[in-house]
Amino acid sequence: MKRRTSLLILLFAGAISASCGKKGPLAPPFVRTPQTVQDLSLFQKGNEVILSWSNPADYVDGNPMREVSEVEVWMAEEARTEARPAAKLTAEEFENKAKLLVRLQKSRLASLLQRGTESAKFFYAYPVEPEKIGRTVLVFALKVKDEKRRASEFSEPVSLQLLSSPSPLQDVQVNVLAQYIEVRWEIAAAEPAKAAPLKTVGYNVYRSTGEEVPTRLNESPVMANEYRDMNFSFGTTYRYFVRAVASDLVPPIESLDSNVVEILAKDSFPPAPPTGLTIIAGTSFIALSWEANKEPDLGGYRVWRREAGQADFVLLGSLPATESSYSDSAVEKNRRYDYAITALDDVGNESQKSGVVSGLVRGDRP
Repeated sequence: MKRRTSLLILLFAGAISASCGKKGPLAPPFVRTPQTVQDLSLFQKGNEVILSWSNPADYVDGNPMREVSEVEVWMAEEARTEARPAAKLTAEEFENKAKLLVRLQKSRLASLLQRGTESAKFFYAYPVEPEKIGRTVLVFALKVKDEKRRASEFSEPVSLQLLSSPSPLQDVQVNVLAQYIEVRWEIAAAEPAKAAPLKTVGYNVYRSTGEEVPTRLNESPVMANEYRDMNFSFGTTYRYFVRAVASDLVPPIESLDSNVVEILAKDSFPPAPPTGLTIIAGTSFIALSWEANKEPDLGGYRVWRREAGQADFVLLGSLPATESSYSDSAVEKNRRYDYAITALDDVGNESQKSGVVSGLVRGDRP
């Protein structure tokens, strides 16, 4: 009992001693802040401003952030005239003038995500009133929030001067050819506008398949009214549209989308007829050989025969693409036969017949 009492006394004394130390100010709880968006960019497409950015993956202190639950899009407007161009807003001026345009929740962000070969970016389209074209500079910045609703600071404000874009193109047509898909279009007549549209310096051609986001096919604006898409696969359905590109501004200004054309790249193009067909006639056979076709989708050959004087050929046999010779032993002595070869591709398209060769089966020598 004495031992237990002594232990309680020691513990009580220790507690009193600890409570007598010097007290400092209470530290505020540490709050993690998401990093700001670093790569916000803008470009104009018709009467839309397209915002593009990547969501941050870390907090300011370097710790990883699980997810972005919301993106706030803020915008300020600056009037512009010939006599008074709009001045660039500082971060403080933007915060005082900006208004919240939209809160993009996580569910909506998923539909705005476009995955590229190296990165994933979000694209949001803001429609502009026609009367602001040529008279207004729009300034945008973003805030992101994590799953606990903790918000980042504003991203660096980015401005874009609204200019009159080219009229949308019309009557885009697409044709599938053996070596490429041809995209052609007509230039739309300019519509009356409050601000004269900028000069068109070329065209951008976009393509998509399935649910994927359309991608631009050409590296620099196409100067002609047609484009040849060499990188395609037969059996795939593609969608194409074209935009006119205005001036040499960076970022460029594009027109709204043309009509969208969907087309199945169907292979209806047969191989070339085989060439170099030669014949050797023996006493009980006729041997054929020809030059191998070079098509990458070559599927095989068909051998055709008719007796001399007849009009129609009869299918004699089929061969794989690796064979380019054939021996016909179902022949009769002292008869003359005509032969021709056709080539087939992987989907069954058949070429025209090759040049016809004739051979006489020799009888036995006396």
